[in-house]
Amino acid sequence: MRDGFRDLAGAAFWALGSTRPARAGRDRLTVVTFHRVLPAELRRTYSFPGLVVTPEELDWFVGFFGRHYTVDTLAAALARWQRAEPVDRPLLAITFDDGQVDNFAYARPVLEKASLRATFFVASTHVEAGMPLWHDRLGLAVRAAVERRLPQLTDLLRELSVDAKVDGDPNGIASALASRAKALSSAEREELIARAEKIAGSPSPPPWDGIMSWDQLRVLASAGHEIGSHSMSHPILPLCSDSDLEREIVGSKAALEEHLQLEIASFCYPNGDCDARVADAVHRAGYRQAVRAAGGSNRRGTSLFELGRCDLVAANCLAGDGRLSEPRLAWRLSGFYPGAR
Repeated sequence: MRDGFRDLAGAAFWALGSTRPARAGRDRLTVVTFHRVLPAELRRTYSFPGLVVTPEELDWFVGFFGRHYTVDTLAAALARWQRAEPVDRPLLAITFDDGQVDNFAYARPVLEKASLRATFFVASTHVEAGMPLWHDRLGLAVRAAVERRLPQLTDLLRELSVDAKVDGDPNGIASALASRAKALSSAEREELIARAEKIAGSPSPPPWDGIMSWDQLRVLASAGHEIGSHSMSHPILPLCSDSDLEREIVGSKAALEEHLQLEIASFCYPNGDCDARVADAVHRAGYRQAVRAAGGSNRRGTSLFELGRCDLVAANCLAGDGRLSEPRLAWRLSGFYPGAR
């Protein structure tokens, strides 16, 4: 019933012109974000499919953006917006979080075909070490433990008050455990992941998984894409001490600039979490702008260090018949969709 209502509402708003970008996006900066880009057969083996679009789905999104918006990197689109530069279509910035190697393998060709540029936010420590982000390590361990029905995982879940069974859905268990882990300090979260990995026998990432290398990031930058900071190790920044906060924010900028020989102007708060202390630290570190998770359609006067983004996956843009819906997407990107600012 809810999906049916949204189909009707989206179609009505689209027909009336209320959510068409030329009207809804006028004088605003729209920012969208994606995470992983994987073929459907790989998405089925990934522990957090809600973070994934397929290359075909991304191509559909990018086609819509190209028809209805003036698309650029975050830094370039924001600069044009601040100058009130005349544009034929409203401004939109495409961003990708986490720096996964699938962005290079699958997102880059889609963007190249459309002649569009995007911003890629990367966690510098993971680039240097080539290791998965913490939630992917946790997902790998959970999937391996569930497949082997290891009772030690049930004990761990019970200890953390996570309501899940070992013989249940590994994706659901991984998501529940990751949500619980987000409330922990970095040290506590690392201890939890280490315990899960020990239970599962320290499973190795699949061959298609991983983080982009410095060389791959240089290729993206040379093609006109922007590289931004996603901290050093992807912690929940409001939970960090002052010293750890400065290390994560300043250290990432320094490492990226040293390896890429580029100014790193844009910052992305891991998990979208920030508060006044975190935003001030990012400002003092010399970044020019930062993005969080909520919103997506930014009005004049929005803080440059609290820019909203619209997180996009196919599931939240599907019509009742299962097909991707332009009216649903347009409504989601509009300034009056629930959750927009």
